[in-house]
Amino acid sequence: MDFFRSLLKSFYHAFRGIWKMIQTERHFRIHLVAILYVTIFAFFYGLDSTQWAILWLTFGIVPALEVVNSSIENAVDIKTKELNPNARLAKDLAAAAVLISAISAVAVAICLFSDKEKLLIALKITFTPPWLIIIAASIFPIIIFIRGGKNDKKTTQTKGRKK
Repeated sequence: MDFFRSLLKSFYHAFRGIWKMIQTERHFRIHLVAILYVTIFAFFYGLDSTQWAILWLTFGIVPALEVVNSSIENAVDIKTKELNPNARLAKDLAAAAVLISAISAVAVAICLFSDKEKLLIALKITFTPPWLIIIAASIFPIIIFIRGGKNDKKTTQTKGRKK
């Protein structure tokens, strides 16, 4: 029973971490919105199972590295009380990992959605009135979601690096 309790507790902590990322990290929310819209477009495009696997692996890498980046930033902030070049470097390197993965994700999308015929069909579906209405109606809530609420990190300076 202790094994299952321990397992459930670890999942609880992991989901709490995801929820905290959603609450406090704007870039994480941007990645989630991108995942949502790309997933919808991928259904219209008609990816095969291998392409879906590649897409989902890509979807996992970018937000996961955003979590690692935030973890490093928080750990540095705990340890460093003043501006420190090594703290700045640690934060910059973690942010670079996210940027590299995001650029790679765009490259993956270009490869996955490169069939011109399928791309035109998916775009035609996307730009039909029902989907245009759905997209238009989603813009305002998505902007509100991305902007975040009172829990969003809004610091003007973090230890180790000025924002």
